[in-house]
Parts: sequence; structure tokens; C-alpha cells
Amino acid sequence: MKETSLITYIKKNVEDEYAMNVFYYTIKKSFVERNFSLHGFSFFFIDGRFLGEAIKVSSNANYRTPLHALGCLLSVRLLMKNHKYIKLCDDDSLIVVSKPRETFQWVNIMSLILDNWDDDEVKLLYQMIENYYYDEEFSEEEKEEFKKSVVAPEFKNERAYYQGIAQKTTGISDNVIGNNAFVEAKMDKYIIPTDIAFVGNTAFAYCEQLRTLIFEGKVMFGTFPIIECNSLERIIVPTELLSYYKENLSYYKEIISDNEDSKPVQMEEKIEAPILAKVEKRESIDTNMIQTVFDKKASSYKYFWLMAILSLAKEKEILSLSFQDITIRMAAMAWPIVYEDEIDLGSRDMMKNYLDEVVKKTTLIKAASSNVVDKYLSQHYTSQGVNKILSPLMKNVPYRFLSPWIKY
Repeated sequence: MKETSLITYIKKNVEDEYAMNVFYYTIKKSFVERNFSLHGFSFFFIDGRFLGEAIKVSSNANYRTPLHALGCLLSVRLLMKNHKYIKLCDDDSLIVVSKPRETFQWVNIMSLILDNWDDDEVKLLYQMIENYYYDEEFSEEEKEEFKKSVVAPEFKNERAYYQGIAQKTTGISDNVIGNNAFVEAKMDKYIIPTDIAFVGNTAFAYCEQLRTLIFEGKVMFGTFPIIECNSLERIIVPTELLSYYKENLSYYKEIISDNEDSKPVQMEEKIEAPILAKVEKRESIDTNMIQTVFDKKASSYKYFWLMAILSLAKEKEILSLSFQDITIRMAAMAWPIVYEDEIDLGSRDMMKNYLDEVVKKTTLIKAASSNVVDKYLSQHYTSQGVNKILSPLMKNVPYRFLSPWIKY
């Protein structure tokens, strides 16, 4: 688990809207759970599902009284509204200065509060601080209103979090069925219990004897979680999740049912699965065509795309690769070439521009090795906005690379 201080966390993530929302929610939730005080509270624990990794943020002792805990919240909220306010934070003190109650004061920040008075959160926190300062307690109405405002941020990185676990295990670990966990497994029936949250890439691949697959709860999926299971007759799911599974396993929707006693669908009745799932023996491709891919060398993307695929395939020996995995590996392989070797990749090449943006948005340094970059981006790909920076790599490269084998 990563550990950091409150001010270090905020300074690092002040421009990351999602990370700040996560932290703001975490403080509010802790405040309510501890009966509107942080007395004796020494750290905030951020669940790994939020940001891709579990983080322990140490709390300043001066923020543990109800009054100063609200001051901490107000500081974070103001920073979320205007990132430039971070200049007003000194050492381990936030905007609202942490001092003993008798000297608590609004030091040069009333203008900040008034400038952000249109924000309901700023208004609520200011009024609660003011009322508590004079009454030394919260009214029941204030407590209820505050509780209603504790809204958890969307788990937008939950899938990425589980995918990371799935990549690291070949079996079942931490509520995850890993990538390729049951490749060529000899089983007629398999039940996925309610404590499983994610089924990894090609987890059930080439299970020639598998006839029935049962999901007892709701899970998320990697790429082609079920593939080349040619004897599969039915997938049983909870009634209330029928539409969810038919949408997420659309290639098998004709055999998805909420009744285990239902008549198995015969092979000829099944909906056509994707070609990749039907072909038993894949035809070889003309590798000589790869040469024509590089006839036009306007940029380095196609080169890094190919090298990333070869690197991942050799390293992981997996049956499928996601665009995210390939993009991360492209950036990792290009990193030392751009920053250490300082090779000019061409006048029209934008790779250095993209990597420069990654440096600005993250804590990665230009001297980082490929392995460090690869690991870091895998953990923070979505939470720190790297996915948006590198998204242009995915717009054209994959399709231009395939063009020599496509007959229009």
C-alpha cells in the first residue's frame, strides 16, 4: 500500500479532478463515520478500486477537531474549484490555517469563499464552521444535510483495477478470475460464485468439454472472457441480471438464461460467435506484407505498435491484447528513445509531444526506464488522464497497420 502525507497527496493531484473528488469524498465519509469529528484519526484510506492502487494518506493532527476537520474539507473544496489556490498552502497547512480553536481565523480567505459562493459545498461548509464556532455543536438538520452531500465518486477505474489483478494471476485471486485461468480446462460445468467481481481476458478458452457456465452474481469482463468453448450449451445467470449478461456477452445471448432447468440450446441453434471464437485452426498470414506497412514513414507509431505487440505476445503468451496494453507498451518503449537517446523520430511525429504531456500530468521523470514507465502507466492509466493523452495513438494506427492485408 502506498503511503503519503495529506499535503503531498493534494499537491500531486490538485489538477486531477477525479483524484481530488475521491479524496474529498473520503474525508467527508470519514467525518460522518466518526460522528462528525476526526478525533484520534491519523490517516485516510483510499480504496484501490478508486485510483487503481490502495493509498494511505496521513492526516495532520490539527485537523482532527470538528471545527478544523471542516476547515480541511473547505480547503480541499476550494482547491478543487481553483487549482491556483495551492500556492496558499504551506508545508502541512491547507488554506484554512490549522491552529487551536481559540485562535481559529479566516486568514485572507473570505474573498476566496465569496468568489466561490455559488458552490453549494463551499456554502454548506462555511455555514457549518460558522455555526459550530459559536454553538460548539452541530444541529440535527446540519448533520442530515451533510450526510446527504456525501456522494461517492463513480468507480470509473474499478474495471482497470481488476484488470491489473487479472494480469498478475493465472488462477483466482482477490475476487478476480485471472487472464487465461482455465485455458483448456477439462470440466463439464463451472459455477462462478457471488464473490467474484471480474473475469479476465480469455479466462475460459479452449474448454472443449464445458457445457454449462453459471454466474451467481454480477461480474465485469476482460477481452473475450469465453472463447473457443465449442460444447457450451447454456450460460445461467440471476433473473435480475439477464439483460446485463446478454449485453456484455452478446455473442452468447441466445444461450443465456435465468433457469438452469431450461432446455440446452443445440449447437446449430446458437447465435454465430465471433470468427475468432469459431476458427479451430487459424490460417497463417503473409508476413512479407509487414514490409509494406513501413513504406510510408511519416511517424513512428506503426513501428512502436508492432514492437509493442511482439513484446507483449512474447512476454505474456496471452491469447488477446487490449488497446490499453498496447498503448502503454508503446509509450514505455518510446520513452528512452525520446528522452535518453534523443532520437529524432521525424518532423510529423507527435510521440515526444504525447510523452511530454505525460511527464506534466504524472510524477514520471524523463530518466525513467521502460519498465518503470510500463508499470506506472498500468497503475495510473485512467486516474491521471494518461488515457486521454495517448488516445490519438489508437485512432488510426491499428487500422493503417492492417491495411496491407485488407482488400477493399
